[in-house]
Amino acid sequence: MTATTIKVSKSTRDRLHRLATADGLTLAQEIEKLIDLHAPRPKPTIGGYRSGNPMSAEEIDAALAEGFGE
Repeated sequence: MTATTIKVSKSTRDRLHRLATADGLTLAQEIEKLIDLHAPRPKPTIGGYRSGNPMSAEEIDAALAEGFGE
């Protein structure tokens, strides 16, 4: 973790403290919870490119047998 200073009004600070206390969290945990609630992290994508025309195992074998751009 890193330490960061944020500047907010006293009323905002007090509201954050009240929310954290009510939830049984530290101030940092409450802020993280609120951020995740309103701006969730994007879901990771696996594999990147997805073809709209998937190939069968036989088609993949045939394409590989042709070589790589030769």
